Amino acid sequence: MKRNPFFLILIPLSLLGADTASLLSPEKKTLLKHQQEIYESEHQKLRYNWISPLNLNAIYDYDKSAQGGYYSDTETLSASISQDIFRSGGITYQIKYADSKKQSETIRLQKDIALYNQQLFIALLNYRKNSVLLDQSRKRLENKGIEVFIKRQLYEAGKVDITELNNALMAKSVEQKSVASLKYSLAEQRYEIAKLSDINPENFPLPRFDLVGKEQFVEHQFDVEYSRAQADTLKNLSGVTSSRYLPTLSLNGDVGYRRYDPQELSGYSGNYYSAGVQLTLPLTYNASATIQEAQATYLKENASIADKKRELDAAYAQVIEKIESYRETIAITSENLILYNDLLRAIEAGVNAGTKTGYDLQTLKNTKAIEELEMTINEINIQILLAQLHFALNPSKELL
Repeated sequence: MKRNPFFLILIPLSLLGADTASLLSPEKKTLLKHQQEIYESEHQKLRYNWISPLNLNAIYDYDKSAQGGYYSDTETLSASISQDIFRSGGITYQIKYADSKKQSETIRLQKDIALYNQQLFIALLNYRKNSVLLDQSRKRLENKGIEVFIKRQLYEAGKVDITELNNALMAKSVEQKSVASLKYSLAEQRYEIAKLSDINPENFPLPRFDLVGKEQFVEHQFDVEYSRAQADTLKNLSGVTSSRYLPTLSLNGDVGYRRYDPQELSGYSGNYYSAGVQLTLPLTYNASATIQEAQATYLKENASIADKKRELDAAYAQVIEKIESYRETIAITSENLILYNDLLRAIEAGVNAGTKTGYDLQTLKNTKAIEELEMTINEINIQILLAQLHFALNPSKELL
């Protein structure tokens, strides 16, 4: 049985590149790179947001009083800081919040890469599928041409009426339009691929996708992983929110140099410093409601994980049923091909004996090829479903 060579090509996954976005266009890679840089910068900003700035002050004063011609010069250079050293756990929550937020954003970035790669691989698979459909349609068209030729001969011999010849001509016309439509579909898929990658779909050796386990799919699908990370983020944010309404202990410090030069008093030049601590307890009317809102948001996100898993469980079951349907169709076609082989041997013997025509033999060969191509189409359909499962929890094919 003839098989499409596409399914016989299995390449080492390492040849596809270590970068999860290695197959994407340079423009897509640049977008993703800048998005990652944004996440990294935001993480740094949030993680150390609790550290107060060091204030540097340089002051020069000149004052001349209207009374007695009194004047004085004052020069001051100073640095001051007011730094929280205790926020009732708020500092710890702030750091954890920044880390968990980065984790959720990393998962979201991986999901974006996975979506691009899924679109690319499915476009490539559809390109191969349409190529096979085009081969199949051309075989049908060849059979329609044979049928038109035979009907015309019979019509001219007066053995069939014009209706049968007209039906054969119409069937051929329909198949010709199908060939034209499939050629355009190939152009559409080339366009979809070109938007994402510089890959040439004619010679890119696609690897096969294998079935992802149900537990792995349900537990590690991107939406589930993101919800987990987001719930952790909201939990720590709730801690940050709560700590804003609890006691805060701050360390205050001021150090500098001052020169004071009055006209009638003795001057002073030298260093000075001051230090102290400050305990703050904010009293806010909406504190309870704000804290409760933050906790409820966290609990809602945490509860949504179970709901997502339920949906994914049902979606996985549906995909498996569809795959089984394709496999059952392949098995039926495979059994039918055995009958075609028997018929071909019988017709070949009839052609050699002069009891059958070459048209009968060619028609049956084309029909057998059409069935073989139908098997390939169903195998591609299975690969498309498996690719969708794969990219639901992996950013690239390399991580399979």
